[in-house]
Amino acid sequence: MTLNDMIRSYYSQQRYGEELLTCYTHLQCNRGSIPVCLDWTEICDEKIDCMDEVDEKDCWPLMYDRCDNGQCVPSRFVRNVPHFEDLDRSDELGNEYNAPTVLNEDTVCSWRERSGKQFLFPHTSSCRAQRQKTIEQAMFADKLELSLGDKCFLAFQCYSNISADNDLRCATFCQNETCTRIIKDMCPAIVYYPSVPIAFGHIYFAYTIEYIMHRKGREQLFPEYICYNDQLCGGFSLNATVIRLRNSTCRHPEDFPLSVSYNGIDWHSTYIQLIYTQLGHCSQPRMYHNFICDSSNMYQCKNSSKCIPISYVGDGIRDCDYYDDEDQSTIDQQCPTGQTKRFFYCRTNKKCIHRNQVKDGICDCPMDEYGMCDDEKRDFHQLQQAIIFAEICDRSFDLRPMIINGQSHTDETNCEHWPCNNTYTRCDGFWTCPDGADEVDCHRKRTHYCPHYHHRCISASTYQWICLPIDKANDGRIDCLGGIDEPMLCPVKNRQEKSKFYCKSVHSGICLSAQHVCDKVIHCENGDDERLCNTTMYNSLWNNLLSSNRNFDESILSKSASAQLSKSKGKKITAQFMSMISKDKNYCNRGLPLRVVLNSQTNVTRQSCLCPPSYYGDYCQYQSQRVSITMNITAPARSRQTLFVLVVLLLDDTSQRLAHSYEQLSYLHVRDKDVQYNFYLLYSTRPKDAIKQYFIHIDIYEKTTLHYKGSKLIRLQRPFLPVERVLIRLNIPHIHNIIQTCSNEQHGYGHCLRYLDDPSNATFYQCDQGWIGRNCNIRYNGTCRSDSLCAGATTTYRSICVCPSHKFGSQCFLTKNSCQHNPCSNRSVCIPADERSTSQPSYVCICPEGFHGERCEIPDYQIILILQNNLTFSSQQFVHFYFIYFFPNGKSLYSKKSTRICVNQTSVIGYSSYPLHITLVELAANQYYLISNKKGESPVALVYQINLSNRCRSISEIFSDNITRMPVIQRLKYYHLPCQNRSSNLSCFYDEVHMCLCSDFGDSRLANCHQFKYFPYIGDLELLYHPSERVCPEDYLSNSSLISMGNCMPCMYIGERFLDVFILLFYLHIFHRIQ
Repeated sequence: MTLNDMIRSYYSQQRYGEELLTCYTHLQCNRGSIPVCLDWTEICDEKIDCMDEVDEKDCWPLMYDRCDNGQCVPSRFVRNVPHFEDLDRSDELGNEYNAPTVLNEDTVCSWRERSGKQFLFPHTSSCRAQRQKTIEQAMFADKLELSLGDKCFLAFQCYSNISADNDLRCATFCQNETCTRIIKDMCPAIVYYPSVPIAFGHIYFAYTIEYIMHRKGREQLFPEYICYNDQLCGGFSLNATVIRLRNSTCRHPEDFPLSVSYNGIDWHSTYIQLIYTQLGHCSQPRMYHNFICDSSNMYQCKNSSKCIPISYVGDGIRDCDYYDDEDQSTIDQQCPTGQTKRFFYCRTNKKCIHRNQVKDGICDCPMDEYGMCDDEKRDFHQLQQAIIFAEICDRSFDLRPMIINGQSHTDETNCEHWPCNNTYTRCDGFWTCPDGADEVDCHRKRTHYCPHYHHRCISASTYQWICLPIDKANDGRIDCLGGIDEPMLCPVKNRQEKSKFYCKSVHSGICLSAQHVCDKVIHCENGDDERLCNTTMYNSLWNNLLSSNRNFDESILSKSASAQLSKSKGKKITAQFMSMISKDKNYCNRGLPLRVVLNSQTNVTRQSCLCPPSYYGDYCQYQSQRVSITMNITAPARSRQTLFVLVVLLLDDTSQRLAHSYEQLSYLHVRDKDVQYNFYLLYSTRPKDAIKQYFIHIDIYEKTTLHYKGSKLIRLQRPFLPVERVLIRLNIPHIHNIIQTCSNEQHGYGHCLRYLDDPSNATFYQCDQGWIGRNCNIRYNGTCRSDSLCAGATTTYRSICVCPSHKFGSQCFLTKNSCQHNPCSNRSVCIPADERSTSQPSYVCICPEGFHGERCEIPDYQIILILQNNLTFSSQQFVHFYFIYFFPNGKSLYSKKSTRICVNQTSVIGYSSYPLHITLVELAANQYYLISNKKGESPVALVYQINLSNRCRSISEIFSDNITRMPVIQRLKYYHLPCQNRSSNLSCFYDEVHMCLCSDFGDSRLANCHQFKYFPYIGDLELLYHPSERVCPEDYLSNSSLISMGNCMPCMYIGERFLDVFILLFYLHIFHRIQ
């Protein structure tokens, strides 16, 4: 068991948020009577937590660049898979949910977040439920009410029926009107409950004794006065009487006016919901700058100098004094024509709603005739808007109706040209054909099999197995038990809906759902629903009713078995490790508890903690100031088999240019293209120096040669935040990129260079080996091995060493042995893995074209395309191969490979790692040829000569204008016709969305259409900007411009291919409009 296994095992046993509260101590915060320390998430969260408002000081820059939780993530960082990788690429959410990762530690749960109408974290912005609970308990604790005394405090709670926790105690304490006498005799004239602000650091509830005593019955006691700081909120009714209590302005709820009603849950959530929604504009100091309010991201409140982020408009919380941010006319202005990132457009009534109202269980858009609304999640039985070819005319309404020329069209209208027995409906357990022709002969291996074109069922009269001829199915006469041969008796609206059991009766039948069959209750007059429950036929009857879900049930069972196996293995690892660490699971908070052996002979040990970067202290009880980085890296086409190393430094503006901390990242595109790097950079002092300006400097090197590629500058914009979240999209420079210098003069012992892609053309000095400092004027003798690079020094003058690919260690003196004997095959290149990675193999093989596999030992499938003499190609033309592979579960994988055609070339080879199920080749724009169309085993190599009969035709070539001009939902229903016409010898055709293949199906020939990615991949741009990996002989002719151009080869390609780039961008623009 590795150390990595032990650590993961430990955190898998810990419940997230169960540990003691940790504290942020670098800001002195007076929370009044609440004995709870400050959390870093509570700084700049638009909610006053400290009495002097210091936690919201200088936070105004966040206002015009804020998401709902203050942590904006560009769409390119949003992943399509449910996990979040850290540095060792194995930090999956499913396994690492409790670990102190970036995902768990750096998430802010804004007080604005709600589930339905209930606020989740009203008293904190921490995502720890324990912190919310602790603060809430402290607010209502007895010891805070010193001015009341214990008896007065308890009597008030009991009499007002506020706290449900004291019901049993109150029943005894308040006997014989004891509570009434205590309140009259022992309580002050004004009772504040709770005695601390209930919200935003300044809103109190106050009650007079007279008001308390006039409470009727057992009803909840509403606040008599709500007191607030009138410098922080306004916009209230002027025709009201106000009083001053505790240096605050106080009003009756109706004098705001506020709508007060008990929510049926508890007193606390009732008034939290009241204050946070109707007095949300009192949450923060009023500090607004004109340039902030002029931003397009801000909304200017009416009759006020206040402005708020656009994302706060329509979110159900009052942010403007006069409530105009929640006015529907204001909300509708935010999405006048369609969807936006922050707002959702209701198409049914052209209404705009906030995104937090989408999929919240409440229909905010109007319901349609099917009882559905746009903003709620569509369940499996509900209709969709996307057209799916496989779901057309399958006797299941899957598509929302479309009105075309005054008529309603769905996927189930105008199906006269669509065969009900086809590739998609055959043997799927659902009768698409009225007589079930698509379901006969599907289970020939059963013991009681039937002749061809017969259905197998239990006789409704003899209750024995019978084989029913297909012509007796759906003939209006019940032959099978439960009427399964007459699907129109109990029709289902969707193929996901379970079949029903039909009960015959004298007057009219009834349809029973599957759960009412064999439930020991007779529902049918003749008892058919309970007749065969104790026989071997029961399982077959049940399978007939649930056939569409049979495979699903089996998969669930198999998954459960796997889960149990995994669970048993995990218990063994956990048991071994738990015996090595402290028994007190909360001793180290979010850290890892250890026992340090001081004397093995006397068994003297000391308890200690290993803290993650986000914490420090003897018990990991303090929260670190830090920079939290999420980074995506991409490499150009020519560099995708090159290993790079990135040195990420946290620097300040002092002349020494020493790194507070650093991180080295290893990047190989073929291995790491989907990796999202998450890591921390820490400051060298606690707290960080508020006077200094900090920034991130990234150096990029080729790992094998240690050749310098360039540097990236990331400015830290929010020094006032304890945790600054930085999202970086780093593009590795192209192989021919020229490092830009800023001066021909050498300054000190370094060279002046420009940062990559910096909008202000910022510069820096790259120092020679042996020198450091902003001006490279500080002599420094590094400790790195001689064949490595010294990329700088830390604040403790420790060398930052960049090792060659076969070395590792802090000074590069250790050797990697994984590639020493080259385990890779077929002339592939072996690259050692990152030594810090625990989830990767010890090496990775870079395969040459034509091979794949862990060691490049598996030959690719090949299509050798013979080019005929009558085909002419330009010297820059590419052939594009489209490979489509079908998995057993029905899903498909698309891949595209492109290769350049050279002059006088007679053949082109396309390589695929998967069998050649369907292969299309594009020789020119919109000229597609079907090369292979097989779903069985494919030969490793397939030689093919272009044949005009296999050219895929456009629908404009095979259909009349009347059909091609039809909307897609109508036109698709004609697509089987050209394939059924065998005389046309058609192999494939395409429209603007689909590629359709004509395939044999039984005795007929039908269309098999897939959504096809015609439009250029983003990677195709690189084919235009940069030379292909394939270099043709003519590129090296003596009169070639490549030689005369020298290092300006990229310049030539940019000029030469400008028109192609323009056409491609125009093509993408058209595609965007279609979408």
